[in-house]
Amino acid sequence: MTVRLRISLILLCFIYNGNTPILFSQSIDFIEGKVINVATGKPVPFATIKLKTNQLGVYANADGDFKISHNTDFQDDSVMFTCIGFKQSSLAYKDLSEISVNKVFLSPVVYGLSEVKIIASRKKLSSLALIRRAIRNISKNYPGEPFNFIAYYRDYQKKDSTYINLNEAIVQTLDNGFGRYSGFNMFRLIDFRKNTDFPRMHITPYYDSMGENEFNSPKKIIPNAVLGDQYGNELFVLMVHDALRNYNQRSFSFVEIFIENFILNHIFSDPVTVLDNNLPLSKISFTGRPFVTGDSLGVSGAIYIQPNDYSIHKLEYSGYSKSKNKGINQIYNIDIEYGYENSMSSKMFLKYISFNNLFKITDSTDYSYFRVLGSTLDMTHNIMPSVVITFNNPIDRKSASKKENYGVTVGKKAVKIKSIQVVGNTLYLRFKKENVRSGDDKFKVELRDIKDTDGNIVNKLKTKEYHQYRELFVQEYNKSLPFTDSCYIRYLPLEQNCISKHSGNFNYWMNTPENIKKIK
Repeated sequence: MTVRLRISLILLCFIYNGNTPILFSQSIDFIEGKVINVATGKPVPFATIKLKTNQLGVYANADGDFKISHNTDFQDDSVMFTCIGFKQSSLAYKDLSEISVNKVFLSPVVYGLSEVKIIASRKKLSSLALIRRAIRNISKNYPGEPFNFIAYYRDYQKKDSTYINLNEAIVQTLDNGFGRYSGFNMFRLIDFRKNTDFPRMHITPYYDSMGENEFNSPKKIIPNAVLGDQYGNELFVLMVHDALRNYNQRSFSFVEIFIENFILNHIFSDPVTVLDNNLPLSKISFTGRPFVTGDSLGVSGAIYIQPNDYSIHKLEYSGYSKSKNKGINQIYNIDIEYGYENSMSSKMFLKYISFNNLFKITDSTDYSYFRVLGSTLDMTHNIMPSVVITFNNPIDRKSASKKENYGVTVGKKAVKIKSIQVVGNTLYLRFKKENVRSGDDKFKVELRDIKDTDGNIVNKLKTKEYHQYRELFVQEYNKSLPFTDSCYIRYLPLEQNCISKHSGNFNYWMNTPENIKKIK
């Protein structure tokens, strides 16, 4: 069901408005922008962009990109930019450029606990004490009763900076409450679209296991990891990776069962205070314990806890592989943020969740891969007949000389190879004639790990590397939505599921995040 690192082998922009309906459109003009960390020059992912007076807002995507609608009604409004750990910034709406990407710079704000008085009469707590109290207070801080929410969802692949196969949806989630198993939750599709503004190519939604034979290239794999593909339903893949909602069940490596394994599996730094607007949070960074991750894998992240009520506001988590030759390569990344529905006296609800993972897929356009061009059975030699195999590239003598790399059957009998000869692109596998019956002319050869002189393994196509993204941003909580035709999402790819039709003035805006110009 979830990402499992193999130890032994191993945005999104949605528009929300808590009070008024939202237009459902793809054709409205936009003002475009990018939120940037002024200290590093890197994008600020998932920053909140909100109109102060009109109370409309968007979230930046994982690359810091955002779009807000171009509307003359907003001319006298101001735009607020906030993100946990950054100083709030604002701009007059009328000062935003309509013809170029607006760069918005946020400054990091981090305080030591000694500099900010968070709890007046309470002893400062260690990281472990804060996390333990946060875990004990999950049932208190998060809703135990049923609730529902409507969110903008999308999934896509990305290669370098190119978006591929962008699918978008409006989804209603019917959650039975944190006290019940999330597998009982139900979902409705309010709308679904394949966005044709971006390139589309066929990539299977299903993952292959890592147990495939090396000479038979798997179609789609996550290096050093296993992902249950939920029958190709990327929304379900995303939701099972919410380690806070699924705090008492297995989620992903190496959080595992959050309330049981999170503390045991990680090493925590001292807490530092960061601000979410004016709300102080204790940020605790962590890494995975080596005895859990092993030498070739690693994890890092941060958890954000409100030190008054011990509510968990955010979890950032990354898993990666480590090697001397390739360095550090991220395998997956998960970002989860929760917040108070109304005030600190209310329950905590999901704001957004993002999950992306690296995967490799066989390159079906690779026609230069090392392969067999033809083979024959030569029985003309009186003592040592042979199977003759011709390849498209010169053969590596070292790998070809290993008898264990072959399985030869003549007729119905396996024959033992006596000698091997390599001549350029041609391979001769010789065996004793007495080992086969007279008249046998049918044969079969299995090849394992034979290489050409450039190190390419036989029959192994090259692979392409992509990132798979799934992102969901919550728009409304506990709103009554009358349906004229209701159906629930099944364990199938979203495009194969039915759409629930609703009545009344309930419209939602699917706001495609890209088409944002490159910033030089």
